[in-house]
Amino acid sequence: MISEKTLADAKFYGKLLAIFFTSDKCNICDELFEKISKLQIAQKFYLIKLNSIEYLQYTVRYSRGIIPSIGIISPDGRLLGIIESEKVDYIEDRLRDIYSNKDKIAGILPTVPQSVEDVNPVEFYDIINYAIDGNPIDFRGIQFLKFYSRLHKEYEKILKLVTPADSVANFLLSGKKPNLDEKYTSNLALNVILGIDTDEYSKKLMERIKEDGSVIRSSRKEVSGLLIDQAMVGNALLTLYQNSFNDSYLSLAIKVAEWTLNNLADNLGFRDCKAENDLVKLPVYEPIANSEAAIFFARLWAVTDDQKYLENAKKAMNISYTLGTDIRTLSRVAIAYLKINELIKSKEKVPDDIRVEIVKDNGCQGLEFKFKDKCYKSIDEIKSTI
Repeated sequence: MISEKTLADAKFYGKLLAIFFTSDKCNICDELFEKISKLQIAQKFYLIKLNSIEYLQYTVRYSRGIIPSIGIISPDGRLLGIIESEKVDYIEDRLRDIYSNKDKIAGILPTVPQSVEDVNPVEFYDIINYAIDGNPIDFRGIQFLKFYSRLHKEYEKILKLVTPADSVANFLLSGKKPNLDEKYTSNLALNVILGIDTDEYSKKLMERIKEDGSVIRSSRKEVSGLLIDQAMVGNALLTLYQNSFNDSYLSLAIKVAEWTLNNLADNLGFRDCKAENDLVKLPVYEPIANSEAAIFFARLWAVTDDQKYLENAKKAMNISYTLGTDIRTLSRVAIAYLKINELIKSKEKVPDDIRVEIVKDNGCQGLEFKFKDKCYKSIDEIKSTI
């Protein structure tokens, strides 16, 4: 954790910060950090060790995601350099070099886009081509592919060729339960969203939601209110509501949504975290987090009919589409787009149709489906533009 006192002292003395990024699975990090902390040049910096997954808001700003690494930062939040090495001698040389040239290095601040692009659904076919080429596909990509092959039967063979990116994606293809680290709240939410031991994980999930609607990052309880966690937990709560129509889940989902709107939203999209200090005061619009938020708000709109959530779903979708560069973001954008533009309200589950959201009453008779103010007896009557 980076204390306010550390930041205040860094400003007062004009001292640079050196954030050492570690992770749960880094076996050498603790020993390496101790060696670095004993270097004479290290005394010129405020050396801080942070878990890169727990403190994601710093990781996305001051590292490239490589572990271990050190981000060198000015007190006002400019990134002056990144050191990626396990060799103490090299790290020492780089620390000296950056310190000696600190007044000459302009540094880097997060860039803010001047405008956002509207989604072009033609690009969703890139997901299919990416899978055909044998590239790994995550669970949102699998959801899109299963939907697409449901509409276009000739593409069902793709599902037999897909390379799952991880155990969660593999679960959607094989049914084999993933063994996710329960330390992280987003993993608890994933289990609920996918219907894995829902009763067990939903109870644990409730313990990670604060009274004000902010979501605790992990069992460490050091960080809360990151956009990715707000979105994942919001989606999990809506799944619980649709499974039971227990209004307490919907109320909690709305509370999570309102905290997110009040603390993370701006004109362009949703920042990844609150501006709690100078190191994170400038917004970062993390594409995957925004695209997950787009899915959450689109689903919440479907359930509540509140146009406010629809507008925020569009905003999160467009910023993630504008900034996203990988297939994981595009898969989430595709799902959000379909929920926003081709929403089908149903009173029962429809396997593999990501357009469908379950509601108490859709205004149609029996088990008919509601699409654009018209009722349909069969979902096959409702054609997709995809």
